[in-house]
Amino acid sequence: MRPTSKGKAVSEQHRPAPIGGYQSDMFKSVEFFDRANHLQLFPSHPWTVRAVWEVLGPILFPFSWPHIPADVDIYEPCAGLGHMVAPLRELFPRVHAFDIEDWGKGFDLGDALTWGPKHPEMYNVCFTNPPFDKPLRGMAERIVRHAQTSCDCVIILARSGFLFGQERQKLHHHNPAGNLRFLLPLAERAPMQLGEYNAKCSKPQEYAFFVYERGYTGSYTGLPIPVGAKARHFRPEDIDI
Repeated sequence: MRPTSKGKAVSEQHRPAPIGGYQSDMFKSVEFFDRANHLQLFPSHPWTVRAVWEVLGPILFPFSWPHIPADVDIYEPCAGLGHMVAPLRELFPRVHAFDIEDWGKGFDLGDALTWGPKHPEMYNVCFTNPPFDKPLRGMAERIVRHAQTSCDCVIILARSGFLFGQERQKLHHHNPAGNLRFLLPLAERAPMQLGEYNAKCSKPQEYAFFVYERGYTGSYTGLPIPVGAKARHFRPEDIDI
């Protein structure tokens, strides 16, 4: 039998033991997990999406939050299995989700490096968890830079290590399209598992949301997502997404 990548956590080579809150699909094929490995499909924790907007919403939309202004469109260009799309749609009336691969969730096909907004005149926000590990190393930066050509705000979830490196320093601090405006580190870990959503995956990776704002030329402000956010925003039904 050909070896499979099924169950790998980020930068790990073994499958975590099945535990509560683990969405495992025994009918997924070896080929599915090979595609997931190639395209770096690591489903996000939905609670992190709700948690970041709890902090960021009142800052980006100070005069209306929790109500959304009529001219806001959200784009998720790496929609995957929909674990960011579902909580975004709880908050925003217009969330446009697509992915370069058809993962069987009904999302449109689209390329995160070539897409454009449906309504350029709107306040357009790109919100995504981009690929960041082998074999697509460097893709996250490319996705951010492309989104910045047409979006007012670009928000990505990435490991905290994304903050460092010479090229990333240019992206964060010397970016003609707009520097990193806010950094929102997660106080509680939210490690992800290859090809499947595992609510209790336990691995030593730290994550943060990176927020780039069009035309911003200053340094970023840290806005930690505090301990307790997971308890407030985790929902058992998320495993059914």
